[in-house]
Amino acid sequence: MTNEDRWIASFLGCPGGLAGRSASDLENLRRRKDVRILPLQRQAWAILDELPALGSADYTTGNGAVSCTRRERVRDIRPWPEGTAIFGDGGGLRWLDQSWRHSVAVLNRGQDFTDTPPCLLFYGETGQLAHQITLWDSGAWEGFIDLICRHRGCWNCLQALPDPPERQEGGACPAWLLKEAWCEAGSERDLELRLEPLGVKRVTALRAMEGLFTTPVDLHCFGAFVGDIAESGLPLHVRLGNRHCIQALESRISGFDKGPREWEIRMAQTLLTLCPGNIASTWLVAQPPAKTERLRFECYDANGDQVLALSGPEDPCPVVQQGWQGLIGRFEAQRFH
Repeated sequence: MTNEDRWIASFLGCPGGLAGRSASDLENLRRRKDVRILPLQRQAWAILDELPALGSADYTTGNGAVSCTRRERVRDIRPWPEGTAIFGDGGGLRWLDQSWRHSVAVLNRGQDFTDTPPCLLFYGETGQLAHQITLWDSGAWEGFIDLICRHRGCWNCLQALPDPPERQEGGACPAWLLKEAWCEAGSERDLELRLEPLGVKRVTALRAMEGLFTTPVDLHCFGAFVGDIAESGLPLHVRLGNRHCIQALESRISGFDKGPREWEIRMAQTLLTLCPGNIASTWLVAQPPAKTERLRFECYDANGDQVLALSGPEDPCPVVQQGWQGLIGRFEAQRFH
């Protein structure tokens, strides 16, 4: 069972896995009998503005290979192009785009607050779980109740759309067009916009640019590199999420456990859980614009969707930058040894 399955199963009551699940995440949640589900208003953007009042909580974002839970207090909420940015007091950032439509409050049927802590769940337009906020502090109960009372909706607010057909990639794209898009892109977002009319996914462009701006990396070598980062004490930048919510943070690794089925990466008030069996490919990428020397590891699933990106800090001091250059240099030397 994948990390996302476990994440969802904790609310759907499917501990044995989700292989036979046909309904959406939202529909399965509504069928549960052991918790009380309260629908909130559709597209209730105002809920996000009230997150600071909830105090410290667990914020979880995930996909089919990686999940990230960060305990912090929301410091600031700002509108962002095509979405909303949520800033944590510890430097964490979550970006919810405008494709999330549904939200529910989950309450425990019993009397013990810690048995099933109350939470807020956010879903996409097709009922796909996007983000979870769990309240562990019983002192936040009053504010939580006040929030759901003011934003309570009806069951019609939870009518999800059917899953859209997956976008098929176009025919073979000339390599020179992909190289041109990569070299002329001024940012990651700019590159995505340039690749979209070409009808190719980013991972397809990575394969085409192999040897120029990208290098395939064995997953075992990637795991060893993460271990080297943990031992070095250098900070790193992590980005992960799904098509509705992205979470990013920068911190040092305080612990790394590399098991056969799960890798656990502990950072400041954060736990990343990675399922290596669900990662189809890993790449070392020269980030656009191509003239920069900034490198990043990117992991993709079998559908070609990015599930994790890991790099040095975005604005490092000279000492940290030199440390990262040394790590990358040793990694490349060992890989070709």
